[in-house]
Amino acid sequence: MQNVKNDYAAWMELGPGGLPANVGGWLITTALRPLARRDPLTVAGTSSPGLHWHLEPRSGPRPSIAPYPTPHRQLTDRGTPSLIERLTAAVTEEAGSESPFHLERSRFERRGDALYLSNTDSAAPWIARTKGEILHVHDSEGSMHVVMQPDDAQTVISAGWGELHPLAGRPVLGLPETYVFLYAPRDSDDVHGIELIIRRAVSTARA
Repeated sequence: MQNVKNDYAAWMELGPGGLPANVGGWLITTALRPLARRDPLTVAGTSSPGLHWHLEPRSGPRPSIAPYPTPHRQLTDRGTPSLIERLTAAVTEEAGSESPFHLERSRFERRGDALYLSNTDSAAPWIARTKGEILHVHDSEGSMHVVMQPDDAQTVISAGWGELHPLAGRPVLGLPETYVFLYAPRDSDDVHGIELIIRRAVSTARA
């Protein structure tokens, strides 16, 4: 019983996500844990493993990731408020008045804004499957979820900037195969690298 209480408390400490922050939400994520993928570093459908466009490797080790499918969060190297603000500003900038993108509530997180392609008739296949959602920032820590084309997703992962969501490609939540978790920035250099990934995702969102 104590282990159950500790697991529930650890899950609650992750903050809000796509499930209700109560016992019901914890029971759902617990039921989903057996469906979590075993290899978060390999993307199906790529032309080859490794790098497919120039992206400098992220320095240092990958952060520790919480063992829950949702909310999908990291436990170490969480971003500071100022770094998170810079990332949020970078996303907001993509949704200017003359932009083909806009902000609205994330359909995956069910809270907080996500960047969407406004005209899904022009969406690339991986964005059409998300009904236009491209990415969103987790303001509790600065990590992100971003949907990319398979080769780009593999590049981001191989360069150490992120990993796949544990339920990516699973039909349970309708997450696309290339639903990538980007690690939170630790410093300005990390913000710069993540901004490059954001621009890549945005530039390839249309067919």
